[in-house]
Amino acid sequence: MSAFAHPSPLASAPPSRPLGALERVWLVADRAWPSFVNQLVVEGKGALDADAWRAAVQAASPLWPGARARLHGALGWTRWVADGPLPRVVTLPDAWDGLGPAPFTESPLDPWRGPISEIVLLPTVGRVVIRTHHGAFDGRAAWAFSEDLGAALRGEPVRGAAFAGLSDVRLAGPGPSESAPAADASIPSFRPGAPRVAGTTWGRRSLGAVPGPVLPRVLAAFARAAFDPSGPAPVPASATLRVSLPVDLRRHLPDGRACANLTGFVRLSLTTASTAPNVATALTHALSGGHELEPVRAAAPLQHLPIGPLAVLGRAAAARALRTGLASTSASVSNLGRQDPAALAAPGFTPHRLFWIPPGGLGTPIFVTLTGNPDGVELVVGMARCLAGDGRLDALLDGMVAGVRSDG
Repeated sequence: MSAFAHPSPLASAPPSRPLGALERVWLVADRAWPSFVNQLVVEGKGALDADAWRAAVQAASPLWPGARARLHGALGWTRWVADGPLPRVVTLPDAWDGLGPAPFTESPLDPWRGPISEIVLLPTVGRVVIRTHHGAFDGRAAWAFSEDLGAALRGEPVRGAAFAGLSDVRLAGPGPSESAPAADASIPSFRPGAPRVAGTTWGRRSLGAVPGPVLPRVLAAFARAAFDPSGPAPVPASATLRVSLPVDLRRHLPDGRACANLTGFVRLSLTTASTAPNVATALTHALSGGHELEPVRAAAPLQHLPIGPLAVLGRAAAARALRTGLASTSASVSNLGRQDPAALAAPGFTPHRLFWIPPGGLGTPIFVTLTGNPDGVELVVGMARCLAGDGRLDALLDGMVAGVRSDG
């Protein structure tokens, strides 16, 4: 039997679990630079029935207590308790093109009052946006929740997800802890003296079919674009380029369906000589050594520290990075893998493509997501606005697309 029990709709008291160590880090990010939210965008054709979506939320909720959780307590006693409001369903008339931010994509979700999840329907353009707070969901949890909403829309069984008792620190167990990297990694697209525009933005490109392992090719393309001397703000050839790669900790669970942010990460250094094969080798080495667990163990003491002062420190570190062009991490790159849009099909609505908007936040100057669709890979790059100006976001996106396509 799994150490983490699946929810029971017959439970008499609201299930709960402790706030995870890295979940506290994401709450700090949300406090410092709201909103720190996962956003799955589903594109399709046909009618979007708000009442049907509300009925699907009702049908899925008994087996998804984590989708209605909110925070209680303080410091090391902070817990997610499933006593908050149900995920809300919002219908907007916006003719949003799905290529960049809109006001609703920047709207925060309140982890203390809830709801921590919502579904935004844009019927005029055939888009659905499923938004979940990153402090309570990682991409895998948000995708499992989305799959179950799709199943409920079609009248199919809902699988649910474990919630009570989950803990990233418990999963990591004893072992080596990561030493915090120095703030010596260059930030691509940094330009000294550029206007200090607040906030974050993002852009999107379709890569089409990508042969071979996608992540190593994209990382090599990212390095090539970042070091390109003809680019608008190239990284010096002698610089350190360090990327953070989220790793799903559910591979250490007997049953991987769990509603929590159970993500560790590994860090890789990229150089002008980085190619897809040598990046793949470095990634395999990091994962075989279980290095994704080390940041979880390093974050464990943060469970006992208040979020407010940590957010102040985070804002100060981000300001320093955007002033100097140096940070502990140049970028985060999250590979969500192949996800079938048909999982969100509903009577009258046929989805054909989906992608993920990266969580915003100046603590990660650049955040990349990759999502596999039946017709290829969707690439989304989020950036601090002060890095993205003067066409630098578009230049980085175009450089990455060109690099992926030219890397045979």
